[in-house]
Amino acid sequence: MDSVTPGARTSRRTSRFWATRSASLARLREALSGDVVLVRGPAGVGKSSLLRQFAALLDEEQDLGVQFIDGAQAGPDAAERIADAFATGPSAHILLVDNHTDASGLSTDRLVELLRADTDLRIVVATRHATGLESPLVALEFDVHVVPADALLMTRDEIAEVLRLNEVVTTEVAIDDLAAKIHGWPALAQLAASRLRLEGLPLRTRGEAAVLADFAATALTTEFEHRLNVPVTDDIRMLAVAPYVTADIADALGVDPSIGSPGELLARLQDAGLAWPSSTRLTLAEPVREKWLRDITARDPDRVGRSRIQLMEHLVDTGEPLLAAQLAADAGQWDSLARILHSSGPEIWARDAECLPALLDELVTSGPSSPHAVDALLSLDPRTASSTDTPALAVTALSQLPDARTPVGASVEALTLRVGLLRAAGRFALSTESSATLGEALRQARGLSPEAASEGWYQVGMTAFAMGKLRDARIALTQSERTAPPARRLRARGATAILELLEGDVAGARSLVEANADETWKSSPWGEGLRIAEAWLHLEDGDAARARALLDDLPANAGARELWPYAASVHALSFLLSGAASDALGLLRAWTARTRSTPPSHFQSIHLLTARAKVLIALRQARKAISLFEGPYTLSAATAPAIALSNLYAGRTHESYVMSVKWGLHHEPSPRAALESLVVSIVADVRLNGSAAHRTTVQRAEALSIRHDLWSPWSAVAPEDRAVVHKMLSSETRDRLEERRSFFASSVSVPHLTKREQVVLAQLTPTSTIADIARALVVSPNTVKTQLQGLYRKLEVSDRSSAIRAAHAWGLIETDSEI
Repeated sequence: MDSVTPGARTSRRTSRFWATRSASLARLREALSGDVVLVRGPAGVGKSSLLRQFAALLDEEQDLGVQFIDGAQAGPDAAERIADAFATGPSAHILLVDNHTDASGLSTDRLVELLRADTDLRIVVATRHATGLESPLVALEFDVHVVPADALLMTRDEIAEVLRLNEVVTTEVAIDDLAAKIHGWPALAQLAASRLRLEGLPLRTRGEAAVLADFAATALTTEFEHRLNVPVTDDIRMLAVAPYVTADIADALGVDPSIGSPGELLARLQDAGLAWPSSTRLTLAEPVREKWLRDITARDPDRVGRSRIQLMEHLVDTGEPLLAAQLAADAGQWDSLARILHSSGPEIWARDAECLPALLDELVTSGPSSPHAVDALLSLDPRTASSTDTPALAVTALSQLPDARTPVGASVEALTLRVGLLRAAGRFALSTESSATLGEALRQARGLSPEAASEGWYQVGMTAFAMGKLRDARIALTQSERTAPPARRLRARGATAILELLEGDVAGARSLVEANADETWKSSPWGEGLRIAEAWLHLEDGDAARARALLDDLPANAGARELWPYAASVHALSFLLSGAASDALGLLRAWTARTRSTPPSHFQSIHLLTARAKVLIALRQARKAISLFEGPYTLSAATAPAIALSNLYAGRTHESYVMSVKWGLHHEPSPRAALESLVVSIVADVRLNGSAAHRTTVQRAEALSIRHDLWSPWSAVAPEDRAVVHKMLSSETRDRLEERRSFFASSVSVPHLTKREQVVLAQLTPTSTIADIARALVVSPNTVKTQLQGLYRKLEVSDRSSAIRAAHAWGLIETDSEI
């Protein structure tokens, strides 16, 4: 369009020192498929120059009528003159409006009228204000596209082009550094390049880039402050502490501007172009925010620290915990970050699951070993849960807590931290003592937040669980569940489901797992316990392969960090029942390596021990299984079923029968322990008395299985006893058990080594030579060679490394870390 109504088009002058912003122009051209394109940004972000470049680009298209208007100078008759000018040109019309404001003659209402009158019209609006074009009502009628903030910024190559046009001598390293420090701001790039050109200076080093970026930012910020037309006090600079600003955030920061209310201050900031425009919240221009934040931090760091804490509390309370956590990480306030992660970790995970590991990385790398930091890492970080340094880390954190006998140390928060850290350090007796104090404090507390109460009861419950006090654990976990938010409620339910399965109430556990099967939090770190319970239920249903597949992908190292002994035993049993008995000992060894990072309690160790005994029995090493229950693991209600089973398959049938009857009937065991003892007594009775075996025991065992939906203990019946035992059962029970496999399904036996071969195996290492072994055993090298040949043949290997691996897998080599 060549002839334009006077005043309808302003100058399109573009400095020869401006680089073409190709990436931004491409985004604008793409957005032009809609009716309205909004280019929003503060002063200095290069909106006007971008629109001029876009106008020049559009002028090259002959079938377009283009007008460029300065909205701030448009009079009341601007809309009519624009319509008249378009009427005489090409059919497709593009109106570019710079400096748009609703207070001008070309208001939003007038632009909407132009759109309604001309269906071929497209409008591109650059503004530093929140305008009516952002109204949902406008968006309902027209296709409004907002160009994102990053599309307005210059790329590194565009900044390099600005420097080249200004004939500045540069290096690639210096350009990279300058581009990073000015964040792609066009005004900063032009200020920097202009100074270098006018003073004839080069840009060669990173130091020169830093000085230049600081000069440009200071110059632009000074210009912005002049536009504000009010004294820029430290109160105003405090706004730079926040990632974005609202009136509520200004209040939370303690901002008390002398020019009026926080709302009036925000309006002035937007009018002066110091912030990205929005109708709901403002974001200070990056150069201004960085400069103000440096200034206020240098002058009053204590006030900045207090304001940050107030701001983070405000963000958490208003549903922005991710932003609060990022703010704490950026400021290096690690204790605040730990508190936010612990209290609002589920919300952060739900908002951005990928961001949570990044925040944990920063806490691990830079955070101190304070109680809150260690507690957060123990709850959420998989590496901390599997690190051998974790018990020592917990001890260090414990030393920083106040004495439990002081009023501060006896507070619910301090006691909750103490109880969890004591368990992490493996100090279960002290944890039990502190747990009792915490339980009493929770009962007497008044006005305690639901979150604090639920966490306190969870720690009480998990301590009781670790000590084998399952009734107390169930009561405390139920208390925790009542007041817990959704994610932590699921964590408590997962622990409760495992407790039910441990006791043998499969029906109760199944109802818990099924009721929460569709929970969003199930796939989160707080759902690990429930996922372990789900795998255990598959094992109880006879689907060992599916249980094994689930546990292969579940290391139990975050929300289920303290449930790993139960996951390990279920995993090992899934190997037995899926025909991989020969690998089960190696699997248990891999799991028990976790004792270095999360020490098991005596009760948990017994659980691991019984699982290992079952694996040895399945490998036809019942006598070796008996030897496990010595020292601190003597006969008790927890060990009696496994000891009776070991005696049964070690040929001590009478002792097995007496023990299983005594502990199965007279010590009030759990349903699982009772059924395991009854199954052993049934097999022993059949072996001793044949067809004259007592059928009342069988009926009692069947009743327990049906009542609790508990069938896995029947898998302990060996193939040689299976037919006889099944004849004694009802047809319904027999049908149910015919589908289930036995522990002995692999039909394998451990290689039998002579004593000499065992001695040679004990000396075998990847680096030891035959001569070394011969000297250590005081025998000839030929004797060692003979023993090694027999060892290789029995282990079905051909070299010493394979022999060592096979011996570990079969459990022929013991390690200090094993239970």
